[in-house]
Amino acid sequence: MFTIGQQRVDTFALTVLAVLLIALTALSVAVPVLSPWCFLGLGVFALVCYWAVKWEITIWAWLWVLSYGVVDSGLWKLEITGFFNLTVPRFVFLTALLGFGLYFFLGRGRLRFDRTLLWAMAALTAYCAISATATGWLARTPEVATAPYYRFMVALLFPFIIFYFLYNATRDERQIRWALVLISVYGWYALYLSYLQYASIMGMEAAREWIWPKYINDPSYGIHFDRARGAFAAAGPQGLLLVLLFYTALFLIRKVRGPYRIALIIQAIAVPPAIFFTGIRASYVAFLLCGVVWCLLAGRRRFGVVRLGFAAVVTILGVAMFWGNLAQTRRQTGGVAQKGPIVSRQILLHQSWEIFKTNPLTGVGFGHFVDAQQNLERDPAGLIGLSTGVVVQHNLFLNMAAETGAIGLGGVLLVLFLLYRQSRQLYGKLPDTASGDVLSRDFVVLFWVAMLNYVATAMFRDTFWDVLANGMFWSLAGLVVGYNRLSQRQGAGLSAEVSDRGT
Repeated sequence: MFTIGQQRVDTFALTVLAVLLIALTALSVAVPVLSPWCFLGLGVFALVCYWAVKWEITIWAWLWVLSYGVVDSGLWKLEITGFFNLTVPRFVFLTALLGFGLYFFLGRGRLRFDRTLLWAMAALTAYCAISATATGWLARTPEVATAPYYRFMVALLFPFIIFYFLYNATRDERQIRWALVLISVYGWYALYLSYLQYASIMGMEAAREWIWPKYINDPSYGIHFDRARGAFAAAGPQGLLLVLLFYTALFLIRKVRGPYRIALIIQAIAVPPAIFFTGIRASYVAFLLCGVVWCLLAGRRRFGVVRLGFAAVVTILGVAMFWGNLAQTRRQTGGVAQKGPIVSRQILLHQSWEIFKTNPLTGVGFGHFVDAQQNLERDPAGLIGLSTGVVVQHNLFLNMAAETGAIGLGGVLLVLFLLYRQSRQLYGKLPDTASGDVLSRDFVVLFWVAMLNYVATAMFRDTFWDVLANGMFWSLAGLVVGYNRLSQRQGAGLSAEVSDRGT
C-alpha cells in the first residue's frame, strides 16, 4: 500500500500517472525538437501532482480568477486555428483542471452530484449550448462574432466547472481565509493601478510610467481609457471587484489580528474613492445596496439599524460635500448626470422586447442579440440616442430573455434562487455569535453582498462578457454550497473547523 498523509493512492492511479510520464519521455526522445517542452511539461506535471496531494487545491480557483487582472490577452495570446485562443489565464484554468482532476483521482476527495442546484446549472448550460448550436457558435455581425462561444465559455462553462470542483473540495474554514486573503492581496494592486490611472486622467501623465503591465496604458486596449479601469479592458470589472473588496476588508478586519488588520483598515478607507474613479454608476448603486445588507445583517444585528443610520448620514454628508462633482456629466470625477448611456439603455429595452416577442419561448439564439438587433429600428421609441453602430445589450436578464427566451431567463433565475436557498440554509445552521470564526454567519452575509453586487451589476451590463465577475462569484458560491453540504452531514451544530475526512 502506498499512502500520502492519511489518503490511500491505489495502484490504478499510480499506473496511469506512470504511463503519462513515460509517454512524455518517449515523445521527447522521438521528436527532439519537443524535448524542452516535454521536460517543462514533466516539471509542471510533477508540481501539480505534488500540489494536488500536499497543498491547498482550492487556491487554483483564485489564481485563475485573479490572473485576469494581471496577465490577460493584452500581454500574451496564442491563436490556434479551430480552437479558442490561449492566454495565461486560460493556461492557468487548464492547469487548475489538471490539479483538481489529480486531487480527486488520487483519492483526496470524492465527486458528488447531489444538489438540485447542480442539476439546474447543468440544464442551463446544456440549454445554452443547444441554443448556440442551433443558431451558430459565431454571430453574423463581425463586431461581436465571438459572442456565442466566448460568453458560453467564460460565463457558464468555466465558472460552473470551478464551482463544481470547489463544492466537492470544500473541507475546512481555512479555505475561506485563502480565498479572502488572496482577494485582499490582489486588491492592493487594483488600488495601486486605480490611483495612478486617476492621477494620469487628472493631468499627471507621468503616473502611467509606474503602471505594469504596460499594455494597460494602451488606449486601443478595450474601452474606458478615460476612467480608472485597473488592469481590465473596461472599467466594469474593476468596479465590481472594488465593491467586493471593500466588504471583504470589513469582514477580515473582524477576523484578523496583528499588523495586517491595520493594513485592512487602510484598504477599506482607500476603496470608496477608487470606486468613484471607475465612473461606473452600476458600481455606485451596488456599493450602496450592499452597504444596506452589510449594516443590517453583519455582526451584531441589534445594532444594524444604528449602523445603517450612521452610514446614511455619512453618505448624505459625502454627497453634499461632492455635489459639484456628482451633478455633472464628467464621469472621471464621479459625475452621474451623463444622459447618453441612459438613453441607449432605454432603446435597448425596447429592442429587447421586440426581439423577445418574435420568439418568446426559446429566443433568437444564445449570443445572437446583435444579429437580431440589426433588423430593428435603431431608435424604436423615438428617443434621441443611437442611430448607427453596434450596441450590445447592457442587461444580463434582458439579454437572456431575448437570446434564449423564457426558458433561458427562467433557468438563470432558478439557478440564482437555488443558490440563495443553499446559502440561507447554511446561515440558519451557523451559530448566531460574533466569534472570531471565519466560517460564520458574517461569511454568509459577505456572500450575499457578493451576490447582490453581481445581480445589481447585471442589471446595468451583461456580465456574461465578464470572466472576472463570473469566476469570482461562482468560486465563492462553490465554498458556500460546499459548507452547506458538510453541515448536513454533521448535523445542525456545525463546527467552525469543518472537516471532510473519511469521504
